[in-house]
Amino acid sequence: MKANLKRVAAVALVSLLNGVTFAPLASAADDDASGLEELRRAMTEPSEAPKKKRTRAIVFDGDATQAQPSAAPAASGGATDCAALPPDVRATAVQFPIQFRPGSAVITPGSGNTLTEIGKILALTPDRCVIVEGHTDADGNPEKNMALSRERANAVVKFIVDKGSVERKRLVPVGKGSTDPLRDLDPRDAKNRRVVFKVVAG
Repeated sequence: MKANLKRVAAVALVSLLNGVTFAPLASAADDDASGLEELRRAMTEPSEAPKKKRTRAIVFDGDATQAQPSAAPAASGGATDCAALPPDVRATAVQFPIQFRPGSAVITPGSGNTLTEIGKILALTPDRCVIVEGHTDADGNPEKNMALSRERANAVVKFIVDKGSVERKRLVPVGKGSTDPLRDLDPRDAKNRRVVFKVVAG
């Protein structure tokens, strides 16, 4: 009797699996490659109204938020003062699945390769400013999460400057907290935890 039940269960499992389509294992890598290509286009496209780009979520492990956006000052100097950009500046936004340790601004080792590649692309056009936004969802303490979103944006900027050949004055880290949730998404949804790279139109 037990043997028959096991046989029936095995047949049912095989039948079920035969009707299921599995996503390719390389899909995360494909997403990164697609995002890097979008960023490369944004960095090299001519000075005109930016085209709308597809975006990708960046997950903040185990955190949440809400609060007011505020930009950390960038180093000044050079032809373009990236720290003095107006809030409504034209820019093309691209997102990547950068991971952080829960409740902190420590970037996980798995996201290092992606950030290194992002740094190489940002170095292609040394006269472009890039705003690096940290976003959170609407759960938790708004002030703490606003601060965390700012710390994470700063951590991404520091990583790119330290590991690549991108001048610090070109990158403007901004903490947005939960003030700008994704469209048609509950503000408390974890997908709102993300980092956005905004390439300012040349």
